[in-house]
Amino acid sequence: MKPDDFTRMTLTVHDGVGVITLNRPERRNAWAGSSAVEYRWALHLCEQDPAVKVVVLTGEVDFCVGADSGLLDDIGSSGGRYEVKRVELPPYPPDAPVELRHNHLYPLTLSMPVIAAVRGGCAGAGFLLATYADLRFVEDGAKLASAFAGLGLPAEYGMAWLLPRMVGLPNAAQLIYSPGPFDARRAEELGWAQRVCPVGTVVDEALAYAQSLARNSSRESLRMMKRQLFIDSSLGIDEAYRRSVRDMNDALHSEDFREGVRALREKRQPDFR
Repeated sequence: MKPDDFTRMTLTVHDGVGVITLNRPERRNAWAGSSAVEYRWALHLCEQDPAVKVVVLTGEVDFCVGADSGLLDDIGSSGGRYEVKRVELPPYPPDAPVELRHNHLYPLTLSMPVIAAVRGGCAGAGFLLATYADLRFVEDGAKLASAFAGLGLPAEYGMAWLLPRMVGLPNAAQLIYSPGPFDARRAEELGWAQRVCPVGTVVDEALAYAQSLARNSSRESLRMMKRQLFIDSSLGIDEAYRRSVRDMNDALHSEDFREGVRALREKRQPDFR
């Protein structure tokens, strides 16, 4: 699948940043099976593009207000049955652990950070989508909701495993026990949002931050750090420590390390191209 095949989102590349924009504003970017397929392909294309070091995920007008209401109606009226269509999906990165090879965990297997720029409505599937990003920039005035408890659902797709590791157990409980809504400032207090942005600026601020990472951070450093955060952190401390030492010893022989040392000596920004 290529970007021209997408019907629910767009993919563009600017200054080292892949920008994925959910693009069904008339449906408030409601999520469906085809959305998940396109998102997987968009992430895969970013991973395969040497020009992309960071991904920004956002939505036109709204971020994503959750699963398409028509889909929920169909599942409810059929007694909870739903059909999973078999479609071609991109492969997981070769070094992705077996335990992370699940659809919603795909962003965690990438070698690059994913930053969610949240505006408007963000609920249910949209809340999950943003949670599986590395960082969340949220527009002041955005309406956020986990929504699960209000629909008689559990915390979906591993959310109750990931959230406590992000924000702590009591804060995770506050985010998922109540269906919402809660605002950007409350999300920041609980640790879910890393930055609250003035109205109309969230995409620009997320892009500026992502472009700064793309310019000033080694791609190989980002790859190793992302693996350490989302994979090695679930290992025992002994194995995680040993892997970090192996990573450091490998990095000491790299061109990125030599360029970083040169830049430090010459008092300039490094050029990791």
